Amino acid sequence: MATPYITIGCPTSGGGQVISGNSMFLIDGIPVACVGDKATCPTHKIVATIVSGDPYMQIFGKAAARVNDSLSCGCKLLPQQNLVVQDNGGGSAQGSQASKTQTQDSFVEDKSKDIHKIQFKLVDDETKKPLTELMYEIYSKDKGQLLVQGYTDKSGLTALYESNYTAESVEVILVDLSKPIEPI
Repeated sequence: MATPYITIGCPTSGGGQVISGNSMFLIDGIPVACVGDKATCPTHKIVATIVSGDPYMQIFGKAAARVNDSLSCGCKLLPQQNLVVQDNGGGSAQGSQASKTQTQDSFVEDKSKDIHKIQFKLVDDETKKPLTELMYEIYSKDKGQLLVQGYTDKSGLTALYESNYTAESVEVILVDLSKPIEPI
């Protein structure tokens, strides 16, 4: 099951909200929160620290926070966005559509439209090893809009991108920060 990542402004179970995040990894232009980031907690009257996160999604060595991860006060993080989610079911270099096939344990008929998801795995052509901590940006080829940016995880995977009910052509741009930028 996919779990949304937490961004600045997401609510908490204690009535507060996340107030810090990493501006180098954005979802819909909003910084992603990681272990060590802060959230207000009116219930406990403190500024709490995020203490748990996704061990498979590291942002500068810190686990990205997900829905239901914990704060130091005991409260939980709640969702505000569903665009980028954690799904440890694996990834590939090719995208695939989400299936609408119901399983035997489905309780409610799925009447929603198709949701299209894509995730990329970046590997070195010569060594076939994953390219880790490589900065990337995913753009809509149709609109030219930045959809998601971040760094590949330890398996070379980008974040999972989910479009809103329509198939969408995307372009992945890799940013090599190890080389100086040529002057204009």
